[in-house]
Amino acid sequence: MDGPEDRMFPPMEPRPSHRKGHPNMGTSAFDELDIAIVDAVRFAPRASWRDLAPVLGVDPATVSRRWSRMQSEGVAWVTAHLSGTATPSCALVEIDCAPGRSTEVAAVLAEDVEAATVKLTSGARDVLILAQSPDLDALSHYLLDRVGHVPGVTNMRSHIVTRSALEASRWREGALNPEQRHRLRADTGTRPDHGAVLQAHDRRIARALSADGRMSFEQLAEHVGLGPVAVRRRLTRLMEARLITFRCDTSRHLSKRAVTAVYFGSLDVHDLESAEGKIGMLPGVRACNLVAGPYNVIVDAWLRSTAEAHDLERKMSRVLPALRIQDRSVALRVIKMLGRILDVEDRSIRSIPLLVDD
Repeated sequence: MDGPEDRMFPPMEPRPSHRKGHPNMGTSAFDELDIAIVDAVRFAPRASWRDLAPVLGVDPATVSRRWSRMQSEGVAWVTAHLSGTATPSCALVEIDCAPGRSTEVAAVLAEDVEAATVKLTSGARDVLILAQSPDLDALSHYLLDRVGHVPGVTNMRSHIVTRSALEASRWREGALNPEQRHRLRADTGTRPDHGAVLQAHDRRIARALSADGRMSFEQLAEHVGLGPVAVRRRLTRLMEARLITFRCDTSRHLSKRAVTAVYFGSLDVHDLESAEGKIGMLPGVRACNLVAGPYNVIVDAWLRSTAEAHDLERKMSRVLPALRIQDRSVALRVIKMLGRILDVEDRSIRSIPLLVDD
């Protein structure tokens, strides 16, 4: 039974489950404290419960117990991915499928380590994937020799990502007040190390953390083949050089935003730099990539309802009059999110470690 400190946050209504699947997935009710814990983890993904508890106004055992429940039920998890100069070559790929084959195609591609995210979508494409490979040659090989030959695929259009203007790792639910955010906001005082080189042990650390971003140093040591102290030192170096980024994701069972919308737009090249910050300030915008293709801006948003899709588009047009939205889609189902296979309620059921080149 929760302690009296848990009652600082009013309960949310439980949402019914429509999936039999995972034995650890029940129909738990989640409240505002759960959402606050998730946002705290987003600010400090590897912080101890002892460090997070005072900021949240509860005891460490409460934070640990609630996070364990959310993680075991697949509604919250932490993933790590390479970033900065170690960022893999990426492409957003629109896929057209033969009638009745889109779910099959999405399921096949979701098993590929190169397909980090896979969505079934409405509109002018049936499947949308985020593909990753160590370099452009490997990415081209994957798109042309693998994706293009999956049974059921009739056509594909790829958009090479040139820069991530807004990363999903910066997404917040807004559950913390300014003082809490200030206490959790980490500032290492470092700048990206453009000369840093990943070694084999670093890549093994990144691969393990892509499956569980909060994995202990002792567990990491077993995966990497080094001692816990050496692993801690290497991970600290990776984080300070900004070669690895952590992010906390949730299912729509927990998040108040159950609709994923994707906008395909274009901006004059001279407006791109000034547009990056403005797009990120819009409510609901979770990620924004600059790409090479018929569009040069692709925006990913989390919305409370489909009715908000055009509302956000109107807000984008007011903030960025030069932005021309040329197409948009709503995700009918997210099959895979940054290496996590999801169920029909977007709950994580298993992990496929992200591709890390050895």
